[in-house]
Amino acid sequence: MWIHFNLLCGVNTQIKLHKILRCKVSEWQGSLIDGCVLTYHFNNPSEPDSFYVCLNILSMNPPARRTIDLSEAQKAQLPKDIRETMAELSSKYLVNPESDMQVRDYEFDLHNPETLSAYKASVEEIRNFSSKGTGIALELLDDDRTKRQIWRNDRELATVINRLVHERLTTENERFWGFHFASNSMFLALCVENYLRGILNLTLDGEGHKVLGYLYEIEKSGDIGEASKRFTSV
Repeated sequence: MWIHFNLLCGVNTQIKLHKILRCKVSEWQGSLIDGCVLTYHFNNPSEPDSFYVCLNILSMNPPARRTIDLSEAQKAQLPKDIRETMAELSSKYLVNPESDMQVRDYEFDLHNPETLSAYKASVEEIRNFSSKGTGIALELLDDDRTKRQIWRNDRELATVINRLVHERLTTENERFWGFHFASNSMFLALCVENYLRGILNLTLDGEGHKVLGYLYEIEKSGDIGEASKRFTSV
């Protein structure tokens, strides 16, 4: 069953949480979970900033009567390590730990008609391209070229993301959104993602290190302000 932990917090806190949770995801994969979605959400005036942690938990099954918010009984069924990790992170990083972490039924929430219309996809397709996009992001964040800061240029990074997306997803719509989720989970969303797409569309040369400087700064300092100094949208 896919469980969505929605953590209400600012951008720099989201970056910290991402770094912690991608390590935990690596530990949990295969034993406690089978897939995840880690995405940043900010700059939307109608919603508070929030970090999505969506986990496909192997030991849990959907209840007969599904609701968006998990019941206390369902929360008690969460694997101990996941439950304790999320409670600890909530206590340490969220302003109001009791209310700033919402625990939801991810697939049930995706049935929202507006969501389905926005992605032009079924719930299963959304779950597929979002989790595979996140998987690509986590793979590249753990890549030696990122850790050692030795990518040759922005074009190389864009090309590798695009190749992995095309290898793992099938339709053009899935690949479009898979690229988006990969970019988002590497903190390369919005204008940075558009810049990468411009490189792939050959409207930008991609020979510099504009995106890479931004990525390296996020990984080093975790500060959006410092990273933004290295990247100016076009």
